Amino acid sequence: MLAAGLSPEVGVYDEDRKGFGDRGGEEAPPNQQSTDTTPTSDAHGLKGWHVQLSCHTQTTQASTWYGGSVPLPLAMRSDRDCILALSMNDQPLTPAHGYPVRAILPGIAGARSVKWLDSITVASAESPNFYQKHDYKILPPDATDAESAEKYWGVVEGLNDMPVNSAIAFPGQGEQVERDADGKVEVRRYALPGGDHGPVVRVQVSGDEGERWVDAELDFGGLDTEKDGGREVKWAWCLWKAKVGLEKGDGKRLLSRAYDQGGNVQPERCEWNLRGVAYNGYGEVRDLHVV
Repeated sequence: MLAAGLSPEVGVYDEDRKGFGDRGGEEAPPNQQSTDTTPTSDAHGLKGWHVQLSCHTQTTQASTWYGGSVPLPLAMRSDRDCILALSMNDQPLTPAHGYPVRAILPGIAGARSVKWLDSITVASAESPNFYQKHDYKILPPDATDAESAEKYWGVVEGLNDMPVNSAIAFPGQGEQVERDADGKVEVRRYALPGGDHGPVVRVQVSGDEGERWVDAELDFGGLDTEKDGGREVKWAWCLWKAKVGLEKGDGKRLLSRAYDQGGNVQPERCEWNLRGVAYNGYGEVRDLHVV
């Protein structure tokens, strides 16, 4: 059984990316949650089992229903804060957010946080849904097209934890930007930690191809970043902003990289895969015209 509960101390970033939302649900009995936080531990004989989450009321491009699954040991870890959400910000879930009930699995690929949830099954196999079996997997580099990928879908593990990442949204690709009196431009947007290694503890931005990096100012929407070692913002996306020096001219580029509490650092680039799943190379904006 998937542990369901209310986690008011955990900020879940709202889908409009403008603030944090508190998701509410029913508390699971203590004996349905594991306190073992070791990912590879099988103290309760759960290894090899999966929690299948399904919605049979919504069709998709590839199937008449939607579903996903996560390993049962992961779902049962009390420190992973997996919940079945019934409300958001003290209001019932809206249809757009998964009414009447939605799974929320922090740190894990959003494809597993199934909306409009109508079925939970514990089974000895992953969900048989198309999007668990044939999508959201990091295929090896030699899978270069649909034909060469076919042999891997059944053997590559489905994506669970997302990697540390950041992105630049302002300025946008190809825009004209004006420097201030100090020769700097403002750069903004968001970062997220890797898996359960949050919170984000640092974001850096460069305007000279990575020669020098400027620390950005982090914004967790007013949540306490110090309480319980950052517990309140462990799963949160954070907004950030920085002032970065840029030379005048065309074709200029900005880069960003994020760090999380677990020591993960966003790499300059990551290994190519067919669908670009979990790509987390430097955040980047190209072709800026700086005046």
